[in-house]
Amino acid sequence: MEAVQRAKLPVMDAFGTKRDVILMTLTSEHALEKMFDVFLMSLMNVTFTRKDGTKSDLAKHLVVSVMNDDSMPKCQGLAQKYGSQFVRYGDSAFSLGNFNLFTDEFYGIGFVKIATILDGVTAGVDVLFLDADQVFFRNPLPYLLARETDVMVSGDCHHHGDETPEERFPPINNNIGFVYFRHTPMVARAVMNWGYWMTEILRSGGKPWDQNTFAGAMEHVSTDVTRRHLSLAMLRPELFPYMCMGHCGCDLRGVPYFTVGKIPGKDGNGNCERVLMEGWYAYHMPCSGDMNDKARLMAEYSEMYQRVVGPINSRSAPFQAL
Repeated sequence: MEAVQRAKLPVMDAFGTKRDVILMTLTSEHALEKMFDVFLMSLMNVTFTRKDGTKSDLAKHLVVSVMNDDSMPKCQGLAQKYGSQFVRYGDSAFSLGNFNLFTDEFYGIGFVKIATILDGVTAGVDVLFLDADQVFFRNPLPYLLARETDVMVSGDCHHHGDETPEERFPPINNNIGFVYFRHTPMVARAVMNWGYWMTEILRSGGKPWDQNTFAGAMEHVSTDVTRRHLSLAMLRPELFPYMCMGHCGCDLRGVPYFTVGKIPGKDGNGNCERVLMEGWYAYHMPCSGDMNDKARLMAEYSEMYQRVVGPINSRSAPFQAL
């Protein structure tokens, strides 16, 4: 609770409603070798001015759940450098390694993620949950605060809108490495439902994967109470791309509505097309190797953005940070 209170950012959304917002993520010993510093640096580069004229940045409003107890001394150094809040969430079941795909540690991440999100939402703040294997180019908060939807998640390359609150997500894969949760009782209920479902899968001898259960858990509640009480949306994929799509995200130019988009490639110079990159808020790096591989890609994409588009944060929209 203390970490949430120190990190929370009071804002005014596009509809004149005051909200308190925090960013949340997880880290492990292996992530701290290289990747997490690149992630924090990208958040620190997204700066903004608060109502009283003071400068701030996204890293200062981040709460980090630390999954390895032995990592806390290193995290204290990062807290001093970036101003983020680090919370001990360790368990001896988590090793110091990479948490390889479909291992027990990999499935265990989902339980820590759900508990972290629930801690934030029940503490009275909106939560933007982020996987730490992504790099930011501009501030996503103005975009998110211009929408009234309760739960917004990134998803696959598909032509759909995200302005209208719905009861269901589009029928395509979502990506829970970027999810915004509003602070409401029904959102808390849906996140708890997600955790209960994961627990039941585990107790029955199954493999509880947070990615595969997220949409069903949210829609189980939203379709019961209607979108008036719990609304959902999938963010536009050309603005929130990730590496599972391909190396240059998603191209929806000329694509009919509610159909699969085009996957563009890099040009002969190794760059993505400028007009596509100008829309990017971040680039997420799942489907791209271990955490040190991801760190290299994150640095490369940050350099490409600056080379092709311009300085990080130069295309961020204004918003009311109180």
